Amino acid sequence: MIKQPNERLCWDLLNVREDREYNLFSVEINTCRSPRTGLPHQFQVLRSTDWVAVIAITKEKEVVLVNQFRHGIRDLSLELPGGLVKPGQTPLKSAAEELEEETGFTAPEMKLLGSMYPFPAIFTNSFHVYLAENAEPSGKIHPDETEEIETVLAPVGELRNFIRDGKINCGIMIAAIGFLDLYSNVV
Repeated sequence: MIKQPNERLCWDLLNVREDREYNLFSVEINTCRSPRTGLPHQFQVLRSTDWVAVIAITKEKEVVLVNQFRHGIRDLSLELPGGLVKPGQTPLKSAAEELEEETGFTAPEMKLLGSMYPFPAIFTNSFHVYLAENAEPSGKIHPDETEEIETVLAPVGELRNFIRDGKINCGIMIAAIGFLDLYSNVV
């Protein structure tokens, strides 16, 4: 059971200093006061724009996935299409664009399944997951210049097996698929 916020656990923010800025995120140094000891401590916080992912399902009940090289693990990763929310755009608009850019698929309608904090210990952003049913190929694949992507279609009923077998092993993608299980009758 979730209780009301406990003020005794909340730290006071004393100072924020931007340390470094990169393309995808900036690093802040936050000085905060411990509610228990009253002593100040420094924390590194990564400020990033929100992220989106799309669970696109075709009329044939296939899920549209992307296989791409991920530099952090220096290996391929099978994931849902998605990316950063572009400046000035809503998460919904960015999700629709990412789906088409990365896979060449579009959908007549997209529904927000849920949002979450991907790593609240250090990241400031949210991650929004959309369901796009009746997805169809538009033929307009145009990934970013830093992306090499292969579109993969798989039976939607295989998603759980892909997670069990380690074919899908990205934590936030597994959490996104969890929203599908919770809030949809597709699987």
